[in-house]
Formats: sequence, C-alpha cells, structure tokens
Amino acid sequence: MMDWLAIATAAKRAQAAYLMDEAQAKAAFEALGDTFIGRFHDDDSQAVLTTGADGKTYFSLAGTRFSAGKVGDLLDDIDLVPVDMGDGAIVPRGAYESAKELFAWALSMVPDGTALHCSGHSLAGWRLSYTPLFVKPEQIGGLWAFEPPKSANRAYFARHAAALANMVIVGNGADIWVAYPRLGPWMHRPGPMIHLSATGFSIIDTSKWPGGLSLADHDIDTVVVRLEKIAANANLRPAA
Repeated sequence: MMDWLAIATAAKRAQAAYLMDEAQAKAAFEALGDTFIGRFHDDDSQAVLTTGADGKTYFSLAGTRFSAGKVGDLLDDIDLVPVDMGDGAIVPRGAYESAKELFAWALSMVPDGTALHCSGHSLAGWRLSYTPLFVKPEQIGGLWAFEPPKSANRAYFARHAAALANMVIVGNGADIWVAYPRLGPWMHRPGPMIHLSATGFSIIDTSKWPGGLSLADHDIDTVVVRLEKIAANANLRPAA
C-alpha cells in the first residue's frame, strides 16, 4: 500500500533542496513543518538536513544545478566510468562521486544511530541507491528517488537488495533521463516503480520503463503537482 502523502511530501523536500539561497531553503522546509538543521553546499553538491514534525530526520539532496548556472555539475555527473565496488559490483563515477562526503556530513550533524530518511530528484535520486555504501542498515530510513537515472549494475543491486527493497522510485511521463544511461550494464533497482502521467499513475517494474525523449517531463515541479493530486485522492486506482 503506497503512502501517497509521504511520497508527495518527500517530493516537496526534494524540490526545496534545489533552492540556492539558504534563507529561502530554510523557509521552504519550515513551510512543510520541518525544523532546519543545516545545509551542505559546495561546487558540485547541495543538500539539506531537517527534523520533521514526526520527529524523523530528513536528508534532502539536490539534483544537478545546471539550470542555476552550475554547468560543471552536469559535466561531472554524467561521467559513466565504472567504479569497482568489489565482487563484480560497479557504479558510474559521476553519480557516485561526492556521495560519500554528503552522507558523511549528514551523519556528522545528528546523534549516533539516527536514521536518515532520504529524498532526491534526478542526480540526487540517482545517488540514493548508494546509501548502503555509507549508512548502516539500521540507519537507513525511507528512500524516495524521483526521476533518477540508472545507478548500478545487477551485481550491485543483488548485494544491496535488502537495504534498497523499500526504496520508492518515481518516473514521470516520457522523461528522457530515467532511461539514462541507455547503453552498458546500468539498471534501476529491480522491482516496482511509480510511473506518473497527466491522468494518474501506474505501477510497473523498473525494467519495463517505456522510455521517452522528453526533457520537459524531467521536472520536479510537475512531479510534485501530480503526486499532490494523487495524495488528495487516496482512493485513486492505478491506470491500466
């Protein structure tokens, strides 16, 4: 059973994480009922740490900030050179790089043993698949990845199947980036994902993503609007 309110709220956190101005970001998270803990911000990464009204700790990662003039973000992020994780598991370097310092920062900001509930769009959703590399299993809370590209190979996901089993993956319309990279061993976490459309949603296996070439559909604002509509109509049935 999908918790649509939690998914929609996670999307709003992923949306707010993009805000470049820290005061605006703080206000956006507080509007969601969160208490602002801090923000990580450097040349190639950005993330916000908050405490929700439910007492949980939320780690919201920003995707590529290309539209805000961070051209280097995109060039670094699309690097597909494989990084060896051992025993046949590999990840693409561009998405993997900087993830370690992001999670290290988040864990340094909270008491030992705190569970992190993580959300992110695009590059940020891509990076959420690497959470088990940096966070102890008992500290991995909810994971919500919105419009992420493919993040690892089959051996990697076999190794981390338990830790990533409950990760919510959301694709939208004919988004061009969800099918990226189109060649090579890369794939999404095997299992169900939500496919949003203008009329509703369907639940499909990640291997059945229909693909598409729409840049316009790669948009966290559209994702938020569509998820809010579904959350407001919790009895909405999946589209055929």
